[in-house]
Amino acid sequence: MALTAVILPVAAYADKEDDNLKEQVDALQKQVERLENVAATRNTDSSFHMAGYGAVEYADSDSEVGAFNKVMVAPIIHYTYKDWLMFETEFEMSNTSDGGTELALEYASVDLFLNDSVALVAGKFLSPIGQFRQNLHPSWINKAISAPAGFGHGGAAPLSETGLQLRGGFPIGEMRTNYAFYIGNGPTLAAGVEPHEGDYELAIEEVETEGRTDDPDGKKSFGGRLGFLPFSGLEIGISAAKGKATVTDAFAGGHDGPELDIESSGEFDYDAIGADFRYGWKNLELRGEYIKTEIGKGSAGVTFHSDDLPEDYLGPSEFDDVETGQWKAWYLQAAYKIPSTSFEVVIRTSELQTPHFGENYSQQTVGLNYLFAPHVIAKFNYEMKDYDSLIAGEQDTVKLQLAYGF
Repeated sequence: MALTAVILPVAAYADKEDDNLKEQVDALQKQVERLENVAATRNTDSSFHMAGYGAVEYADSDSEVGAFNKVMVAPIIHYTYKDWLMFETEFEMSNTSDGGTELALEYASVDLFLNDSVALVAGKFLSPIGQFRQNLHPSWINKAISAPAGFGHGGAAPLSETGLQLRGGFPIGEMRTNYAFYIGNGPTLAAGVEPHEGDYELAIEEVETEGRTDDPDGKKSFGGRLGFLPFSGLEIGISAAKGKATVTDAFAGGHDGPELDIESSGEFDYDAIGADFRYGWKNLELRGEYIKTEIGKGSAGVTFHSDDLPEDYLGPSEFDDVETGQWKAWYLQAAYKIPSTSFEVVIRTSELQTPHFGENYSQQTVGLNYLFAPHVIAKFNYEMKDYDSLIAGEQDTVKLQLAYGF
């Protein structure tokens, strides 16, 4: 009797465990069937991909205390549908000097692949004028830490555009070519009021090419680049752009002065031309690029709101004549990967010339890179800036960077 009293509860417990196990198996079987049904009905024509790059930098210059001055990441998202549509976007997040965060939309576009040789791009895209901005500026691709003189914000090279673009390539006999042609809203202009010979003058300070979504002058800009690859290792490109631009930002005494509210501004001619090359042979890569942006005389003057002018602004509220000019930039770069090592030596010289003497400078960079992997690079740069202005003088900077692509 005692043995029976022990066995019966154990058997009942075993039967209960068998029932629980059977219920779990049945539930798992139903989940598997649901997953199989989802997989069978899922749209396999779509795909999603995420990439990007980032960097951490340290800089110590003659004029500033050494600091870790930059932490940034730029995720890039791609969505494709079948083989004829792709959406792509890149947004950059970086820290600020006070510990805050900056967020910028670098580009966002819908790309329609019309055939094997033509893609239609609609949205905000990197400017196809030249090579550096559209192909080389990511930190893990750029051989140096900084951009060449004049190829960053406020320089001679356009940054981005909002509009339509056709991209592709085609053969010419044995030679390959690539192209990118666009139409877009075009640039705008920033101007500054400066004392001049006992009076005041208004001068164009900067050509702003941030790919804005309005067109203040009402005239579209157009341009593009055509690249030729006559043989393996060599590419030669020519670029041009043309359009109109109008003053949308003005400051008393330059960008550091009070902002002036613009009532009206005429149209100014906008023209850009460029040429670039790239040659690779074994472990050696040579690159060079030249960009000239010119702002021509406008069709009318620039007028400010006289009722809204800052109290410390003493200049006139209307200018019939505006100082325009040319922004020119170029660079030459050599990079050599030392055989049987992970080290790479980089040398770059570049120069920016503007209508404003105090902003003109040349820049020389000597660098040593260590490649942990093709997409993970540590860089050491010694950068020398030499300003035309005696006030600005020379500035040497030691820079370190850890850059990665993913």
